[in-house]
Amino acid sequence: MNNLKNGFIAGMRTIGGYMIYKYLTGFIFLFLLLSGVVRAQDADLQSTVDYKVNKMKTALKLTDSQAEAIGPIIKDYLIKRAAVLEEVAGEGIVDHVSVKGTLKALKENEYQKLGKILSEDQMKKWINKENLMATLNPDSLESSVDDGPTLTAEGANFKF
Repeated sequence: MNNLKNGFIAGMRTIGGYMIYKYLTGFIFLFLLLSGVVRAQDADLQSTVDYKVNKMKTALKLTDSQAEAIGPIIKDYLIKRAAVLEEVAGEGIVDHVSVKGTLKALKENEYQKLGKILSEDQMKKWINKENLMATLNPDSLESSVDDGPTLTAEGANFKF
């Protein structure tokens, strides 16, 4: 094995081979580094999803099947929300109205999906809790998405 390794390295040091070896090693290092970052982001996302599901499970007294069913909905919302915010992060001038409208549509979509799993009382309680958090955190993009009426479990007039 050692002879094979030494032979490979010796072969790479021929004319221009060392440069290829150097770049190949750098590329492998960069690939491993970036794949670690992606895994860390995935773990971060999953921990955020788990945190929110556990928070909802406690606050709304969800059954195990409800908690299991809402996880993918929350994850989908968070992924789409992050993509929207990442897209506008590099822009110099941002159309805040458009961004807020997009985030509002994402939140409405999330609520519609959650409404199929949660009871009406659970939805009302969760919407009220999110409205309270939005009021307490006015700097959040989602907190000022709409100045219209508050959310209802059965309606599309969302405020968050």
